[in-house]
Amino acid sequence: MDIPEIRIGSFERPDAASIPAYAILDREPADRDGAHAVRLLVDTRARTEADYEVIARDLKARYAGYDAISAEFTDTQDVFDYNGAALIFNTPDGAYYMGYIYGPPNTKGYYVKAAE
Repeated sequence: MDIPEIRIGSFERPDAASIPAYAILDREPADRDGAHAVRLLVDTRARTEADYEVIARDLKARYAGYDAISAEFTDTQDVFDYNGAALIFNTPDGAYYMGYIYGPPNTKGYYVKAAE
């Protein structure tokens, strides 16, 4: 009997018109301890947690085959600086990979924080 894979959160992409413009500058495989993961450097003019959440939802859908995705947000048109981050977990293994040893912190499948 096959055991179904447990997925956390929705894989539906947000409406394309609602996604702030962004580009992936760097993509680095980050597999560890059996978890399929990737680290992304994301270039965007967006600055708010609400905008980063929409981008995180899009990344979650785009990288649905990964257990975990970490994204750092920057803006290369201003100063190449840290503006925020998203931790995206698609499976319990992904949540554990991100350091949530007692389970995911929410049912959305991501945690987003903008720099202050």
